[in-house]
Amino acid sequence: MTTQILPAPAKVNLFLRVTALLTNGYHTLDTAFAFVDVADHLHFTPADRLHITCSRPHLNGEDNLVHQLLQAVREKFRIRQGLEIFIDKQLPEQAGLGGGSSDAATALIAANRIWGLGLTRQQMIALSTPFGADIPCFLYGQASRAQGIGEQLQPWDSPLPSGFVLLAYPGTGLSTNAVFSHLDTTLTPSKGADSVRALSEPTIGCNDLQAHACALLPAVSTLLTAMQQGAKHAWMSGSGSCCVALFDQRASAETMAARLQHDGLAPWVHIGRLLAQHPAFDSYNDVA
Repeated sequence: MTTQILPAPAKVNLFLRVTALLTNGYHTLDTAFAFVDVADHLHFTPADRLHITCSRPHLNGEDNLVHQLLQAVREKFRIRQGLEIFIDKQLPEQAGLGGGSSDAATALIAANRIWGLGLTRQQMIALSTPFGADIPCFLYGQASRAQGIGEQLQPWDSPLPSGFVLLAYPGTGLSTNAVFSHLDTTLTPSKGADSVRALSEPTIGCNDLQAHACALLPAVSTLLTAMQQGAKHAWMSGSGSCCVALFDQRASAETMAARLQHDGLAPWVHIGRLLAQHPAFDSYNDVA
């Protein structure tokens, strides 16, 4: 049996504005996504059953988002084939980098080909949206601007920030639900009406969730303060807790990363580049 290996890259939010809290409890967003050249790696082997294992054993099994999404696809299309999938995790969890959603997206890209489903990207996005608001941005396959609950995607036409990007994780994750719940204390819909926010034109690095994440996890605030002292720009990605900084020179990013690790502010760091294209689609360029 042939095993295929595909990347599940990190994403960062270039900006994130919360545009409304709906009466059903959902939030609408205006945000933009770019990929980063660091990834989990998924190993796919044809099998009779669907079975998920991970280099972090607590992520094994049917509770994994990869299993939930692919099992739903199997049931919908009456697929008898399975897959043995091993997830080699490199990305931190609850970091705002979309790790679990990226794994699920890459798994669907692979299953679409291996099981001969012939789904277009838009069909995969429609299937995956109920399983996580970040999955569509990975399936879209390119840097994008997203609205609605994350499913209304269009290309990000502006150039991505140039130079080098430093990702820094403070060692503790943040629950997306907890961060949004903290936001909701300041944004409550009235009875029968949605709460809509007045917005200015978004700029790179603005994130409506950042202050709320800092309130819940002061380590994020400490990390950001340190990164802002040496970077062109620094902000938090998604609902946190990973922070992003931009540098013109790799040496400057390396100096900052070493300082953060020496001071115990970021046990996990990555220095690399922002990517406009999802690397997994390089293997499957027949997906429309």
